[in-house]
Amino acid sequence: MDLILLATGKKFDRHYKKLGKCPSLESKHSTKENLSNGADAANKTTSSPEDRSVVSLGASLPLGQDDLERGESNTLNPKKQDPYLVTWDSPDDSMNPSNWSMAEKWWIIIQTSIITIVVTFGSSIYSSGVEQAADELHASIPVSTIGSCTFLVGFGFGSLPFAPLSGIYGRFIVYFLTLLLFTIFQVGGGCAQNIWTIIILRFFQGVFGSTPLANAGGTIGDMFTPIQRTYVLPGFCTFPYLGPIIGPIMGDFIVQSYLGWRWLFWINMIWAAGTLVLIFFLFPETHGETILDYKAKYFRKITGNSAYYTIHERERDPKNAIFQAATQSASLFLTEPIVVCFTLYLTVVYIINYINFEGYPIIYAKYGFNYGELGLSFIAVGVGIVIAGLLTPLTYKQYLWAYKRRGSVMCPEDRLYPLFIGAFVLPISMFWLAWTCYADHVHWIVPMIASGFFGFALLIVFFVSYNYIIDSYQHIAPSALAAATVVRYCASGGVTLAARPMYLNLGDHWATSVLGFISVAMVPIPFAFYKYGKNIRAWSKHAYKL
Repeated sequence: MDLILLATGKKFDRHYKKLGKCPSLESKHSTKENLSNGADAANKTTSSPEDRSVVSLGASLPLGQDDLERGESNTLNPKKQDPYLVTWDSPDDSMNPSNWSMAEKWWIIIQTSIITIVVTFGSSIYSSGVEQAADELHASIPVSTIGSCTFLVGFGFGSLPFAPLSGIYGRFIVYFLTLLLFTIFQVGGGCAQNIWTIIILRFFQGVFGSTPLANAGGTIGDMFTPIQRTYVLPGFCTFPYLGPIIGPIMGDFIVQSYLGWRWLFWINMIWAAGTLVLIFFLFPETHGETILDYKAKYFRKITGNSAYYTIHERERDPKNAIFQAATQSASLFLTEPIVVCFTLYLTVVYIINYINFEGYPIIYAKYGFNYGELGLSFIAVGVGIVIAGLLTPLTYKQYLWAYKRRGSVMCPEDRLYPLFIGAFVLPISMFWLAWTCYADHVHWIVPMIASGFFGFALLIVFFVSYNYIIDSYQHIAPSALAAATVVRYCASGGVTLAARPMYLNLGDHWATSVLGFISVAMVPIPFAFYKYGKNIRAWSKHAYKL
């Protein structure tokens, strides 16, 4: 921990001294009166802490309409004029992540995407080695499949503590420590001597791999405004969603090669370790309140005066934060129609996605695909995801148009337009796949095109649902999204166990059709909330009201 704090503090020291905003090291020898005056000057242009925005797990930074074009994740207070209260020097303070250059912001998003790809890659790659692991470790295939289930369940439960912890200790430390543990548990998987060791270790891999899923939205919220998030969030989601697609593609070739199934873990470990080195040296802290904490520590260090403090330092309470996050998430899921319906929607597309990892090999084996070629069947899904991501600028223009049409008033329902298309594409793609996968007289490219449309719908459902929940609940959006994360991953993990038996008993056509019928039931959701969403939010105790 000391090493991590040292690395983070050194990054802060270099950045802050380079900007010339902090007293120089020579000011250690200044008089207390001069230091007090300097601190007072540094806090001249601040505003009340009650106005700060709460940022975590994708929460919408600015809560007022005037802030839609420019977010400020800060703690400002000009009224108290406390010379020892450390805040931003001004609304334009270059230490504030919302004021960083767009190039620096996107570099951070790229690093966050790499972390997410690494862990989501790990969620699916094991599916390629289920049969080989079962054979070598003398277990049945259904028992070996539990390893895929426990990883997803770990994903779900891990998101509950790590979102609030990143709001207390900062994004960097939580990202680094959890990725370090994720890497270590990969080693255990590669050395496992029985199937239950793998099953248990896969759970902990999921727990510590869940951090980017829980905190990436908060990282985006630290730097971007709600309008900017219209294109940033889909752009971010495009690459991490490729992780589960890349997993079986690489995994099938690894298992087929001389390396064997254990290298599924070793490859993931090597990739995670490389990413660990990258973020240790290049990933800056983006949580505004944590940056102010480092600023206060810097003042205390160079002045020898322990009076400097931040509101965040005095208010943070890890145990209470985790408990409050868990109880609030449960409450929102049980009482809020928006959270319930869009969590259900996200759960359905995730269940379909992870069932595909069991279903596609069964479908395309009938086309004579060898083990390596079976993994390539997932490329079509990835192509659909990329196409949806490339169309993001259109959703940005649409939202900006709606925002201006309403007189610069933000309406969460304006986020739903892309889902009007995605809602129909999802079931169409499933029925298309179900009734064209006839190996004897339909070319394999036809069902693969259907898979591409599924990937397209998958990304649209995800980023529209996330943006709508964020805009609807704003400062408590982290709890709403945490509920969605827990439910969709735990449900996906449980259903994964039934995927193979479902395809073997119902057959390719009807097993896939069942998924299509379920997705048909989801079609009315975006239309219903576009029409009645405003009334539902007005009735809600927690939702944002125009």
